[in-house]
Amino acid sequence: MHPQITAVINKASVYAQAPNDIAQNNAEKVLNYIDDLNLEKNIRFRPTLSGSLFMAWNIGDWEYDMECVKNGYIIFSFTKGGYEKASGCALFDEFIPQFEKYLLML
Repeated sequence: MHPQITAVINKASVYAQAPNDIAQNNAEKVLNYIDDLNLEKNIRFRPTLSGSLFMAWNIGDWEYDMECVKNGYIIFSFTKGGYEKASGCALFDEFIPQFEKYLLML
């Protein structure tokens, strides 16, 4: 498991639950995908009150916000220069093509 996910799990409290196994697994897969790209990894992580894992990745003037939720979906929003370019909710296999499309716009 990525150390960033472990750190989020260790910070869990009564107010911010640890992400469940499904959310952790999706976050792990997203991070593995990002690792394979060999781009800078300026990623912020935080648990949410609902027990999911939020990740914000800034690269250039793009921001990729992704929340791995407990039911297996990834809620995402991609912005460039403060303007939303895409958003939605998808399972991992449906999310990656959307993610790739907007990563190619870097």
